[in-house]
Amino acid sequence: MIPIERAVEIVTATAAERRAGRMPPESVELAEARGRVLREAVVSAEDSPPFDKSIRDGFALRAGDVLEPPVHLRVVGESRAGKAFEGSVGRGECCEIMTGAPLPAGADSVVMVEYTERPESGVARVLRSVAEGGGTLRRGAETRAGDLLIPAGRKISLADIGLLASAGRKTPMVSRKPRVAIVATGDELVDPTATPGSGQIRNSNSYTLAAQVIAAGAEPVLLGIARDDLPDLREKIGRALEHDIALVSGGVSMGKYDFVEPVLDELGVTTLFDKVAMKPGKPTVFGYREGTFVFGLPGNPVSTIVSFHMFVRPVISSLLWEESRTDMLEGVLEAPTKCDPERVAIVPAHARFADGAFRVRTASWKGSSDLAGLARSNALVVIPSREGTLAVGENVQFLSLE
Repeated sequence: MIPIERAVEIVTATAAERRAGRMPPESVELAEARGRVLREAVVSAEDSPPFDKSIRDGFALRAGDVLEPPVHLRVVGESRAGKAFEGSVGRGECCEIMTGAPLPAGADSVVMVEYTERPESGVARVLRSVAEGGGTLRRGAETRAGDLLIPAGRKISLADIGLLASAGRKTPMVSRKPRVAIVATGDELVDPTATPGSGQIRNSNSYTLAAQVIAAGAEPVLLGIARDDLPDLREKIGRALEHDIALVSGGVSMGKYDFVEPVLDELGVTTLFDKVAMKPGKPTVFGYREGTFVFGLPGNPVSTIVSFHMFVRPVISSLLWEESRTDMLEGVLEAPTKCDPERVAIVPAHARFADGAFRVRTASWKGSSDLAGLARSNALVVIPSREGTLAVGENVQFLSLE
């Protein structure tokens, strides 16, 4: 049994060493790019905005002309988005202007229309002064030509979609999604649509794993349930090994019918560890065969979820060439929590934000099969391995489930 920190090191180092040439880039339509990992740095081709523009509906003018309002100015034209005023604004003059329209030559500011009146045709009465530059956004204020807009390796956000469109990248290059095969094992498992018989339970792991795979940016491939016999395990695990990542839940402990590890050995998988000092999730297996990363995950549902987050997600990020990231947050413990001197505990918790910090307390749950307890929580908190108890006010790390 190895420490959780060492297990994470092995997983991330192995993924980094073996990812060369993995997940080739592909182009996607911009509307479908959100959440994909960008494979090219995107720079601005021009200044943004490309001209001095108004950020108000109102009148473009010289700030020096309205130092002592009210002031009457002659209206010399109109500037609107898509059709700029081609003349210039002189002393004692103004130009009606719309939001987003280019600032006419000679003008240096914009007064909002709410602070003006139109006493007669061709005249604007300005009721307030304005600082030079007020109501405007100068050319290049947002970005300059050549500025880095989005670095390679970033997961594309909603704002990034807009940046890509503004940069003319209608079909950005992103990493192809890794294909992650999922096999649930156990004679006791039935499909969620079935009515369980005596000693049977519905298969939940395949679906929680599929949801986590999608959230991590990969493509799940559900291969169904493998029974606790060698031929069925060989067949389904063999199919799983044809994918970028193979996930097998259950059958990795020390029971009489836990055959997953022998089958992995038989199929040529190099195993790097098979027990981790964590709870839940102790019987987690990690290895590889040729171009496939292989995980044997515990069968208990909460254990499966925790092990996926700690070990599988970093491999998916590595295959996607995603920039380094951490999902862990820092919080302050609100209630004392007992530690385990032998294993790190990663358990359901309630987290809230108050008084400038996250406040965290462990949740009531009945162990690693208690999905209902996890569903009532909004976080997983990390309780370090040590003697004694964590006291109120101590700092802890946690993962938000929201």
